[in-house]
Amino acid sequence: MAELTSVLKSSSSDEEILYALRQGAGIAQAVASTVTDWSFSGAVSGQYRADLSVNDAVLGALSGFGCGVLSEESGATGVVPGNYKELGEGLVVVVDPIDGSTNASRGIPWFATALCAVDHLGPRVAVVAQLCAPHVEYIAIRGKGAWRNGVPLVSRAERPLSESVIGISGPPPAVRPWWQFRALGSAALDLCLVAEGALDGYLDCDTHGVWDYLASLLICQEAGVLLADADGQELCHLSHSERRTPVAARGGANLQALRDLRAASS
Repeated sequence: MAELTSVLKSSSSDEEILYALRQGAGIAQAVASTVTDWSFSGAVSGQYRADLSVNDAVLGALSGFGCGVLSEESGATGVVPGNYKELGEGLVVVVDPIDGSTNASRGIPWFATALCAVDHLGPRVAVVAQLCAPHVEYIAIRGKGAWRNGVPLVSRAERPLSESVIGISGPPPAVRPWWQFRALGSAALDLCLVAEGALDGYLDCDTHGVWDYLASLLICQEAGVLLADADGQELCHLSHSERRTPVAARGGANLQALRDLRAASS
């Protein structure tokens, strides 16, 4: 890997990294608020022109910080190794410019930009910012906690699965041992609902790119939520082509039950 001479490095302070991520989220909110064209780009299946507009703005905001970027819409920019453990002093920001862009295109107010700074130890600082009013912001810093609009997110007790409300993505399994489920259409925000306790867990019934969940993974972990890939793979990676199946719960029993359910329905 080429030597990285970025402004932001693994030795940068958490505050410096958070500032950069907030700059990216802020410009995403500003640009998304002006979008009127929600037609498809024609370049990639399911990609909207708005995805590209917001992506260009976020990458422009991050370019001054000199870090590598892995974006859903534009792939790798700068130095992005295949394995985050090879980053050394480098830093990569994993970006989903608009998570839930189909919601946005239909006027459903549940979509966000998600940014996660990754160093050689994994997710370091994360921001998930809702792109429509009331502009809720979730933040996490590894080892220091997670916050929703500045209020700390705290660990909550696990409910029995039979009394739980579970967020899902994709077609639900035939067997549904929970009380209720919600399919809201933005993995990044859905996982944040688990972090704050509005949902009791999350089950991916499809697969997702790392940009969909990595920022929320750190937010969940810092809020005491357990996460795993349904197939036992490492959730943190820096590959644009690989997909994972994240599962989240507030306790080990429900996490295992959801993983078993996902395996049985595959």
